[in-house]
Amino acid sequence: SYTLQMISKFSTFISSFNPQTKGKQFEVFVKWFLENDPVWKSEVDKVWMWDNYPDRWGKDCGIDLVFRDKNNEIWAVQAEYKSKKSFKSFC
Repeated sequence: SYTLQMISKFSTFISSFNPQTKGKQFEVFVKWFLENDPVWKSEVDKVWMWDNYPDRWGKDCGIDLVFRDKNNEIWAVQAEYKSKKSFKSFC
């Protein structure tokens, strides 16, 4: 099915990440996703990585991205990269 094909492609994409930088790579992917996914794109006005957020007040404390929606509301996002193994033990 289409969904299984997309999951397979996503798994291949994620497994291509560098093990030393996969967390940061995943954060960049989430930013891209929020800006490009047809559903989220219609809701999101602007997305920043935490280090580039103009109203940043200090170190991230778990905040990886911030976005402003079309209603001018600000959202904090934590983007966590989890391996299949850790995800199974997490759930």
